[in-house]
Amino acid sequence: MSDLISTVTEDRLASMMDIPVTLTVVLGEKTIQLGKLYALSRGSVVEVDKKVGELVDIYVNKRLVARGEVQLTDEGRLAISLSEIANTGLI
Repeated sequence: MSDLISTVTEDRLASMMDIPVTLTVVLGEKTIQLGKLYALSRGSVVEVDKKVGELVDIYVNKRLVARGEVQLTDEGRLAISLSEIANTGLI
């Protein structure tokens, strides 16, 4: 009976692996007044609360799941190297 329950659980889990989720990487945050936001134009620079080399937060469906380090690929794309996995049970 235990083997049957285990098989059913594995089948359910396997069927869920194709469900799409939203992965969001937060590079930093900044609170500014609406007037300053409105005044931004092309070339404006907005400084955020993170420094170069600090870990960034990684969310899955708005839930913090990990932190990682920003990397640059050979193709010039941003990538994240996972450094810490949150204790959420999602990963």
